[in-house]
Amino acid sequence: MALSRNIRVMISSRCNDKFPLDGKGAQTLTEIRKQLKRAIEGQQLFGFDAFEVWINEETAPQGGEWDSWDVCLKAVRDCDILLVLYNGNAGWAETAGDIGICHDELSTAYSTSPGKIRIVDLGPIPVDASDAGKRNKRFQDYYQTQTPFRGAPVTTIAELKERVNEALRDAVVKL
Repeated sequence: MALSRNIRVMISSRCNDKFPLDGKGAQTLTEIRKQLKRAIEGQQLFGFDAFEVWINEETAPQGGEWDSWDVCLKAVRDCDILLVLYNGNAGWAETAGDIGICHDELSTAYSTSPGKIRIVDLGPIPVDASDAGKRNKRFQDYYQTQTPFRGAPVTTIAELKERVNEALRDAVVKL
């Protein structure tokens, strides 16, 4: 993210996972992230735009020396507030034994600036014995060791959006 005069928010989550998991009115997290981005960027403070939201789906192509992983981790370091929509899916990885991108984003934020993290718990996805399942289990175990306060898991899109608003307000007040 370039330097901004606005509060920089990054929304981290899996993209193509559906929420809620039961399928009733489910949307992809990408669809929800885009809605959240529009709603957050539409907020003003004293009549001025106050927020700039980064989601990878709407980020311009970067130079050839930047890969997707680098761009995402730079966004984590550059943001003022990191909103994590946590469902226990570690995200993609280059090899089976690696951690996923969502895992690395959260780990990077905890190691560089834990105060900017706000987590909205969507409830963890089930894990299995596949490479992705093992990666997700590592992420879920890591997440549990952090013991972040996040409130109860949300179960509907309306609850998710309300919890994001609560988390964002808390983060702005603490800035």
